[in-house]
Amino acid sequence: MNMNQILKTTTIKLLSLFILVGCGTAEDTTKLSTQLTKDNVEKKFTTTTDVLDFVDPFIGTGGHGHTFPGATVPFGMVQLSPDNPSKGWDWTSGYHHSDDTLIGFSHTHLSGTGVGDLLDILVMPFVSEYPKNSENDVEHLYATYKKENETASAGYYSVYLEDEDIKAELTSTARVGVHKYSFGHKGTPQLLIDLGYAQNFDKAVDTYFKVENNHTLVGYRKSAGWAKHQPVYFVMEFSEKFQHQLFNDKQAISGNELNATKSEAVLRFPQLMGKALNVKVGLSYASIDGARKNIAIETQDFDFNKTKLAAENLWRKQLNKVSVTDASEVSKKKFYTALYHSFMAPHLFSDANGEYYGADGKTHKAEGYNRYTLFSLWDTFRTLHPLLTITNPELVDDLVKSMMAFYDEAGLLPSWDLMSNETDVMIGYHAVPVIVDAYLKGLTTVDPEKLFEASKKSAMQNRFGIDLFRENGYIPSELEVEAVSKALEYAYDDSAIAQLAQALGKDEEYQYFSKRAQSYKTLFDKSVGFMRGKDKNGQWVEKFSPTHVDHRTTDYTEANAWQYTWFVPHDVDGLKGLFGSEEKFVKKLDALFTVSSDMEGDVSPDISGLIGQYAHGNEPCHHIPYLYSFTKEKWKGEARIREIRESMYRAEPDGLAGNDDVGQMSAWYVMSALGFYPLNPSDGRYIFGTPLFEQVTLNHDNGDKFVITQVNNDGKNYVESVDLNDNKLARNYVSYQELMASGKLEFLFK
Repeated sequence: MNMNQILKTTTIKLLSLFILVGCGTAEDTTKLSTQLTKDNVEKKFTTTTDVLDFVDPFIGTGGHGHTFPGATVPFGMVQLSPDNPSKGWDWTSGYHHSDDTLIGFSHTHLSGTGVGDLLDILVMPFVSEYPKNSENDVEHLYATYKKENETASAGYYSVYLEDEDIKAELTSTARVGVHKYSFGHKGTPQLLIDLGYAQNFDKAVDTYFKVENNHTLVGYRKSAGWAKHQPVYFVMEFSEKFQHQLFNDKQAISGNELNATKSEAVLRFPQLMGKALNVKVGLSYASIDGARKNIAIETQDFDFNKTKLAAENLWRKQLNKVSVTDASEVSKKKFYTALYHSFMAPHLFSDANGEYYGADGKTHKAEGYNRYTLFSLWDTFRTLHPLLTITNPELVDDLVKSMMAFYDEAGLLPSWDLMSNETDVMIGYHAVPVIVDAYLKGLTTVDPEKLFEASKKSAMQNRFGIDLFRENGYIPSELEVEAVSKALEYAYDDSAIAQLAQALGKDEEYQYFSKRAQSYKTLFDKSVGFMRGKDKNGQWVEKFSPTHVDHRTTDYTEANAWQYTWFVPHDVDGLKGLFGSEEKFVKKLDALFTVSSDMEGDVSPDISGLIGQYAHGNEPCHHIPYLYSFTKEKWKGEARIREIRESMYRAEPDGLAGNDDVGQMSAWYVMSALGFYPLNPSDGRYIFGTPLFEQVTLNHDNGDKFVITQVNNDGKNYVESVDLNDNKLARNYVSYQELMASGKLEFLFK
């Protein structure tokens, strides 16, 4: 089946899924469960057939994972989750599993990032006095809780606050956070809504409350932080009448309306002792009216359980795109949680009517698509986006159109887009391989000439050393920080532009960008066997050590020479040639995993998950084990892939080797469990590794099924050959077109 056919048969867009989120029924669940059971009648599930039972949102919330456990739907605008008072970098998501202090539930969160922001519209239930009891060491109203009283699953979170005798439950639709608070008899039920609350780099700069009536509260929060300009509008609807008191930075003020830098509202519900309160919080990045319409479309009533069921059904549909057969419950738990984390971003950013806040600071309307934000492209271009082309081909066009809208509004494709703000936090112009990959796979309807125009403009910038790269074929180290990493990543991005130019018959541009893509060779110092910096005179930099790291001051980005020398995913044969022979190439690869893990300098905490100098906790290394597949000793890569899967991923809160990085770390596990990996993320080839499961089925929306099986694998054997549709392959990859058709891939072990 070709990609045009796939696009034609994909008729259900995510918008319709999001609109229907509030309309799930018990009948829907029964149908889904019946089908799931039918599909897996011969499978070795030991305790359950519900895929949601294998999702643990607490995985990654400890250690350096930086994930959150709260309620969201696939790619949703709302991430309704608990917040702890920050104790440092590992609280970037607003939450850390080691903490037992709750300061509320906010509606927007980042999953797995190394920088923090968001945590907008904080809601805290309580029964004592305000602001008296906010005068404490956390400088905020708070409650403690026990870990055994905390529950999380796909689309749902709950915690019982014993001292307050309050049970809090959270779920969501795409654009609406839904709360349920069951109060005991310890005091007057109250809610604090805090618009001034901030953690990490964020701070409120303008907030607004208006009490419309005794059931409705509206307003906005405008903040500056990692996202320099971030407005979020909200409408809150309550199932019961409230009494209110507004506060300007904890000072009580009279009236129904307040505009201040830090605003709070305390709502009292004296009639609800021993009863439950339901709350709907609609968000919009365009207007209060947009938030109101989002509520009207997605949550027609206050039925918490119906909304929860609908959220769960969305997750069932999304996660059942991949069906796993295996006896290991732990492996399935790791896999489906990784799959879950892979589907949390990008975030939906446009309202149900299409309106959104643009990169130019103006309100725009997405016509015929949904606008998305949160493109952590330095991370996600490597694995997450190639995964989404398999699981969600219908989403890819919206993602490309979102990036192109950003281009129209800001003049450049996004590099690290956070709520329509370019953060410029990482290197490269990695929107390019994502959109090129989408075009070559037939997954975008955007004019290819416009795609090429935007891609070329990224490559012709005069900042971040791109101009120096064009002029010299490398970046002089004394003129630009992280010169080696930047040059290598620019060379890769240029290879993607060359692919697009070739597809469009632009021979001159193809030749030009192909030449730039080969610039990586200028940085290889054969005398030491590493990619090494050069000065403006073309001389190697002095005082070179392949294990030296200094955060944001050296020639390498969150890495060293050991880790970045291998970043030539577009020309592995050329990289091998630099070492002189395949034998020397393999010997160097072996050394990467076996040398001491010791490093000197200011070692960034991002450089984690070490096997020798291989650092799985950071993205530049992720493709390296698959380089063995281009040699006669591919079994060594299989051994390393198995080692990484087992040692760097565990079914525990601290089970990730590093930041999940908006799903990239999880996507690596998903792809590597399937048995192949997009080493060059824009060429449509998935390089063979070693599969984890007895059988995996890719369930495509058009009804096609692609089945991956293994024969004679005892966990110690290695892949002898791979059959596609009963024909032995004489190559080390399966193509995207093959994966998206009905077929069978069989790994034969020896």
